[in-house]
Order: sequence, then structure tokens, then C-alpha cells
Amino acid sequence: MAQLRRMWSGRPEDAAHRSAVLRAMRAQSMEFNELNVEYGYCYQSASVVPDGSAASAPADEIRVYQPSTRPGAPLPHAWLEDEDGNRRPVKDLVAPGRFLLIAGEDGQGWCEAARQLAEEAGVPLDAVRIGHLDGDYHDPRCAWLRHRQIASDGAVLVRPDRFIAWRSPAGSGKPRAALAVALSQILTRPVDAPVASAV
Repeated sequence: MAQLRRMWSGRPEDAAHRSAVLRAMRAQSMEFNELNVEYGYCYQSASVVPDGSAASAPADEIRVYQPSTRPGAPLPHAWLEDEDGNRRPVKDLVAPGRFLLIAGEDGQGWCEAARQLAEEAGVPLDAVRIGHLDGDYHDPRCAWLRHRQIASDGAVLVRPDRFIAWRSPAGSGKPRAALAVALSQILTRPVDAPVASAV
């Protein structure tokens, strides 16, 4: 306790002690701040549709995490607001056991395609638009905009485990077909066909 008191005393005679303790703490940043190790990984699997983008080189392979929507990466964090101004993290939009398509503010075509596929093919899939001014959720601080890596008419598909499964950097003339192909690969079954009724 005596050493801690010296650390927090603010007295000039304890300045060297305080400086030495703070330096020792900074020297442990590889142990205490492994943010890129904990969040910056991106993996490949059959349930991830690569988009051909190259992984960005990290500024620091251990400490500096650079959020990304590259397929295989964890969903980046951002605070959003609903129509009533209530704040919620983007991760909470992913319902348990369900996929989530997140489109930009001009991504109505993607959302409609997702709703059609969910209904016709029995895919547990929700869809939202996130934009600064328009959308189902608003991004007033541009937190999502900084990390989404898609245009206002693009979309990302998030798996139930909150990992990015697929993305389209921009709009598509055939969003339903593009999304069906991606979901078919991820789910390893055809998605662009109605689910057979169990009678």
C-alpha cells in the first residue's frame, strides 16, 4: 500500500517512482493490450465467401486492431441509434440463430432480396439498412461508416456467430441471385428454391 500511495500522491519527491511504475506498465502492453490478437483475426472456411480482397497489413500485429468487414472477420463494433434515438451496439442486431444482412442507406434492393429468400427458402435471415440520415438504424457518429467498407448501396452478411460471411461492396442488378449464391455456399444447400413442406 505504501508503494501505491507513492504512485498516487502527486508529491514531487514521488515523481521518479511514479514514472518508473508507468514505464513498467507500458512495457507490458504486449501482454495487456493484445487487441489485434483478440479481434483482428480473419479466417477462411466453407461458411465464408471470399470477395477477393487482400487482408490489410496491420500497423502492429499484436496491439493495433483495425476493424474490417472482410469476409471471415468479426463484425466491427459501432454504436447506432433507432428511430427513437435509443443507442445500441451493432452486434445486438444479430438475433440468436439468425443471419443478418446489413445494407447501406441505399441498399433497399438487398433488404428486399433478403426478405424474399427468408420467406421462400426458409432461411433465418433478417435485413436492415444503416445510414447516417436514412435507414432502419442511424449512424450519427459515422462509426459504422468508418468500418463498413461498402458503398451506400452495398451489403454485408453476418452469420449468427457475428462473423462476416459475405459482402458486396456495391449494389447489384440482381441482388436476390447474388445473395442466393452466397447463402447456398454458406449453408451448403440450394437457397434459391422453396423449402419442401414436411407433410
